[in-house]
Amino acid sequence: MNMRSRDLTSPSMARRHTYKELTQMQRISNNAGEEMSIEELYRCRTERGELQCHRINAPDGMAGELIINIPVNEKNLSIEEVFVDRKFRNTGLGSSLLDFAEKTARILGYQNVELRPFSTDPLIPDRTLHEWYTKRGYQPDGEKMCKKINTENSRVII
Repeated sequence: MNMRSRDLTSPSMARRHTYKELTQMQRISNNAGEEMSIEELYRCRTERGELQCHRINAPDGMAGELIINIPVNEKNLSIEEVFVDRKFRNTGLGSSLLDFAEKTARILGYQNVELRPFSTDPLIPDRTLHEWYTKRGYQPDGEKMCKKINTENSRVII
């Protein structure tokens, strides 16, 4: 499969929840005072529309993932995670995932996109990620990095 030929907004990219999963998420949100696992909390936030997870799948597994936080009544869209599998690095996939998050922010009327760059890969130091985001227009803002959203149109192709 040619990764660049897929449009990130394709409905097949978004994970669909089964009825059983939705029922479980409803139970969790009704018992929010109880202690939750990370997975349960993630499911609850996803059900409420606060989190969106976009996965790019390859024939042998996941190529990349973008998790964005869409807060209500705030000026910034937050990127929770940008992940690209080692086999797909330096192909433009990470940049396309960032572009998609920025386009989403623009469409929803957010003024900024923010993130906390951190590496989960021991081969990639946090400093390298800071440089990568800086090349894409993100500026340090305390522990976060932030990019102002402009109004120009963009199309994200992977």
